[in-house]
Amino acid sequence: MAFEFIDNSVAIDRVARRRIRTHAARGKNANRTLARSSKAVVLKKDNSVTPFRAPASIRKAHRSTSDRVSDAEVVEIERPVSDGVLFPIPVPARSRGLVREALFFFSSARYNPELDGALEMPDHMGSVWVRYFFLDEAYFHCSVATTILCSKNLVNETTQGMYHIARTYRIIQERLMNATDATSDITIAILVVMSQYERLQGQYERGYVHIQGLRRMIELRGGVKRFGGECCGVILKVLRADLEYALQLGSRTLFGFDGVEYLRTLRSVHSDDETRPNSQLDNLETDGLLQDLLREDLWTTSKCIKSVAVKLNEAGAGQRQKLGADEFHHTILFLGYSLLQISPLSDSESDSTPAPNMSILEKAIYLGLIAFLVSFLRGLDQRISENPLLSQRLRLTIKDLSLSVETGQGSKVDKCVLLWTLFIGSVAIFKPSDDEWLVPTTRTAMQTLDLSTWEDVRRILATFPWVNALHDRAGIVLCSTQKFLEIPYQSI
Repeated sequence: MAFEFIDNSVAIDRVARRRIRTHAARGKNANRTLARSSKAVVLKKDNSVTPFRAPASIRKAHRSTSDRVSDAEVVEIERPVSDGVLFPIPVPARSRGLVREALFFFSSARYNPELDGALEMPDHMGSVWVRYFFLDEAYFHCSVATTILCSKNLVNETTQGMYHIARTYRIIQERLMNATDATSDITIAILVVMSQYERLQGQYERGYVHIQGLRRMIELRGGVKRFGGECCGVILKVLRADLEYALQLGSRTLFGFDGVEYLRTLRSVHSDDETRPNSQLDNLETDGLLQDLLREDLWTTSKCIKSVAVKLNEAGAGQRQKLGADEFHHTILFLGYSLLQISPLSDSESDSTPAPNMSILEKAIYLGLIAFLVSFLRGLDQRISENPLLSQRLRLTIKDLSLSVETGQGSKVDKCVLLWTLFIGSVAIFKPSDDEWLVPTTRTAMQTLDLSTWEDVRRILATFPWVNALHDRAGIVLCSTQKFLEIPYQSI
């Protein structure tokens, strides 16, 4: 049959269409009738199983159990209708949306979004915490229960949350009775998530039991250093939970010196002590005075924290490469442990303020540094946990330091430290209800230093640990509020 070409550059009219159909009916299609299936038949075929040739491995396995199978046989396998994600337990269709949200919740970043310009974020989908989600039933249940607590979209799923946490406790109880599984990596990871579950509910006393259990497990595994060498990701989560509970309860960290030494070693591998000329570190007058006024361990820790703040500011301004987010997290943990090694937030016996042998200035610096670090310790719910103990301690210290300044006994360094503690406390510690004393106290502190604008205040804050990208917003709000609103002074 000869070829006949159609010119598609012009509109095809009815005559041309008839000619096309006539030409197509010649040759092998001559005298054939086109049979169209009814819609009912088509729908029936769509619902049936679609046969396709199985992979060789499946055919071989099938051949070993049947003598009648030939290589050409078509094995019918039902085509899967799902997302292809397999979990440790069968998940009902009604719960798949919840489980999928839990998976993405645990794989999301936990760092402050304001620091995107300063930190190189890692890929959390490949972390051990996401892998355990697919490997262990108890971890799966606890993760789903924790997600329900954190997600605003799942506030009506409390019944499912109770079911999942109950299943977690039941499985863990059985596992702890097994000598092999009692101290496994996954069991330790589950206890970390369980401690976070209790922390999110504000049940610190109950969650502290999990932290104590974690310490005992780590001891049975050979201590922090040995276990950290085997499973670094898990031990860092353990140390983070230990630090967070110590800050809330006012106690020392359970892992104490061992935790400090492990984090020091880990940090030294990634340390970068490079400094820039004319940087924020070159506040020689203030630094020299503080070095003379602070005890040695507090001054050393303060200098390290200031260095971290400078590096974040430089990275955020494009003056240096971004810092690794994981290495930055190691540093925050190390500095937090170092501060609590100097002194816990409170003495359980006398309920006194931290380190009674500290001066008022040292207490202000110490509590201000803790407030600075807390601003980086966001929880699974992406919020900074309220800390009534730290808020009370910082407020009392500000009162004492403010009184010293008002009576003329405070130096310029005291005035600057007072201003910094007020602003850094407003970032992560103080609540809106504190404005009745915070705003007038800040106004007075600014007046004693002859400061009238945010730019003036920021120059003072730059001599202390202060990260512009993270802290400036709260600082501007506090500065503007005290400037434009006349709030009657309330006693601290």
